[in-house]
Amino acid sequence: MQTALQVICTGGPSLRTLIAHYGRKLEPFGLELVAEKHPRRNPGWMKVRGAEPGIWGALNISWDTDTRTLTGRVVNKRYGTPHKMIGRFVDFLLHRHSRRIKVISIFRVD
Repeated sequence: MQTALQVICTGGPSLRTLIAHYGRKLEPFGLELVAEKHPRRNPGWMKVRGAEPGIWGALNISWDTDTRTLTGRVVNKRYGTPHKMIGRFVDFLLHRHSRRIKVISIFRVD
């Protein structure tokens, strides 16, 4: 099962790049940056996973400059608990970037 997350933002720098620069500061939210591809190109991507036991899967994140949209897709292979991953990531976003966020949408992708 996959769950998608879409965050529409106000203008400004790439939210994906800003998140990637946090690095170790993701740990208090139970997340860790695993990989990043083409950090200076559009579209680039990065992968975040849970840093705590019981949080399965990964969150694949990309940024679209034209629409100012951060898109994430949670892929679970074990126990199908995307709510734990999404909850932590949304907590991080609202804690660090709440002024830029206009809309957060979460939906299931089959």
